[in-house]
Amino acid sequence: MGEGLSLSELARQMGRAKSGLHKLAARGLIPKRADGKFDLDAVRSAIASNTDPSRQPDAFTPVHGPENGERSAQNAGPSAEVVAQASQDALLATTRVREILKAEGIVVSADDPLTFNHARTAETIVKVWQRDTLHDEAKKKLIPAEEAGRRWADEIVKLRARLLAIPGDVALELSHMTKHEISVVDRIVRDAMAEAAGTDAA
Repeated sequence: MGEGLSLSELARQMGRAKSGLHKLAARGLIPKRADGKFDLDAVRSAIASNTDPSRQPDAFTPVHGPENGERSAQNAGPSAEVVAQASQDALLATTRVREILKAEGIVVSADDPLTFNHARTAETIVKVWQRDTLHDEAKKKLIPAEEAGRRWADEIVKLRARLLAIPGDVALELSHMTKHEISVVDRIVRDAMAEAAGTDAA
């Protein structure tokens, strides 16, 4: 007795589906050796004498072919619900393309079919609309230069008043300081302000 074949090797050499051969082995229609392997000649002989091809479709399914259930599903085609949904989606898409083109002065008669160029033109129009929308939104976030200048000037006035109040705050917090010392603090603050502004201290 030669070296036996595994079920996978047997299926490959016979060009049959492994699942079909497994069913035949489970039903005792093909011989299986004591070591769990199969003898190619013995299996061929058993299939030829013990099985009816018309009653054993699984045993003769090609290795890479679809199972019977898969073939039935493929041949059945899409369901009526799928076809109806696809038709509805297509109608909505073509209607939207016509609306977009019409908004830009390009009128396509309902009797005329839409072309690929129509679809590309509509896509370009939508991109332009989106870009314009983003531009408008960005403009809303900006303020006029004149208004920005006024706001900046107001903030500078507030800052100047706050800095000039520092010597008075120091005098209140440090009451032991003399008027001369307070005047020194005042001068230092004014010098710093003048330096920041690029002018002489007022």
